[in-house]
Amino acid sequence: MQSWHSLQEFSDLESVFRSALPLYDGSRKVSLVAHSDLQGVLAMAQLEAAFIDSGLSFSRRFVSSRKQMVEVAAPFIKVTSFGDDDPGTQLEDGGLVISPKEMEFDIGTSGNRRNGVIEQVAQCAVLAEMLSSGSPLIKRLRPWALAGAWLRDSMDTAFDAQYSRIKDLLCEEGSIRTVCIVEVEDCEVLGLSGISTSLLNRMRRRWDSMDLEQRSSAMSDLMLPALENEMPSTARIEELGWKRVLSKDWKMDMATMLHRAQQEWPEGGDQLHSSRLLDGLLRTGEL
Repeated sequence: MQSWHSLQEFSDLESVFRSALPLYDGSRKVSLVAHSDLQGVLAMAQLEAAFIDSGLSFSRRFVSSRKQMVEVAAPFIKVTSFGDDDPGTQLEDGGLVISPKEMEFDIGTSGNRRNGVIEQVAQCAVLAEMLSSGSPLIKRLRPWALAGAWLRDSMDTAFDAQYSRIKDLLCEEGSIRTVCIVEVEDCEVLGLSGISTSLLNRMRRRWDSMDLEQRSSAMSDLMLPALENEMPSTARIEELGWKRVLSKDWKMDMATMLHRAQQEWPEGGDQLHSSRLLDGLLRTGEL
């Protein structure tokens, strides 16, 4: 597992986190707080994994309003997702507030950088690694560092530098692999309008016997109807058709699990539902 915080592109984030670490190096119980939504659950999972494996004492709290977030006692880590007016990740009196932060991401091996936003889940993955390097539980949950970027709408309008970079890092360290839709037996089509399920099923039965050229041609035929529609974006179609994200022990791909979790989410972001979902994620590594 790579040390992301040591990479130059994460240096600004690492500096803030490094300043916060002394707040959590003691016997006092740390309050971990997040908004009661899927982003909050995924971010909290990264933090709790680090606290559990490092033996640090913590309490969990999911909140539904900004007022409840403000009322948390120190020391704390607050993961916010309440709007665009948050000032970005920073130290507050007695704790750390994590919210989306603009930064530059390395793109490929060219040395080029692209501006983007690193959201809460990926930030918590970086912090978790700093709190408990080499943690088995962190390693299990590491693939979900990509999920926050997938849930954002930026991929629907433009190239998402964060998603691309985090996915590359996860692939390089072996935390995930990407496969085409045919290679995932239990998956949601997810807005790929016009996709023929009968053709998809035939491809699945014949896939192992097809050569590279036959697979490429079949995928083009399968995905053409989706490419002719205005939505989803080309970036989404590429990920849903050719680059489904899987981890070693996952039975479903990431996009499918996130979609099903969203479909089952109760109105109002019930805190008990968030806690149960988080418990299952920590226990199994899957949503």
